Amino acid sequence: MFNGVPKNVVLASLLGLIPILMGLASTFNIGLNESLREELIRISLIYSGFILSFMSGCIFYVSSLERERVLLLWLSITPVLIAILSIVVPFMSSFVLAIGFLLVLEVERKLHKGKFLPEWWLKLRFPMTFIVVLLLTFLGFRI
Repeated sequence: MFNGVPKNVVLASLLGLIPILMGLASTFNIGLNESLREELIRISLIYSGFILSFMSGCIFYVSSLERERVLLLWLSITPVLIAILSIVVPFMSSFVLAIGFLLVLEVERKLHKGKFLPEWWLKLRFPMTFIVVLLLTFLGFRI
């Protein structure tokens, strides 16, 4: 699944899933009191917004290197706005964040097509985006 992706990048990416997994795990009846449970969910959503903003910054950097990528440069700002929107609509924040991660992946696909990203980039980003969107979707359906 991660063939050709540097091992340190894979390790850091997989470890980055832990806060989201903790938030999702807290939605199950595992004996946590309600306030701790809600706090873990809130932390995982805030963390997801930070990661989305980080990914947006990565796209901004790569897009800013060439004048021909002006549209992608402006699109790179959108995930940060989506992360802010997720704060404004707390009842749908995980779904809004999931849409942001999908938008980042689409911009990354365009950058990869233009040979502006390392060859291994999408081998990492497709599965990681799939996992994050899946986790955020499950988190969004918490009861």
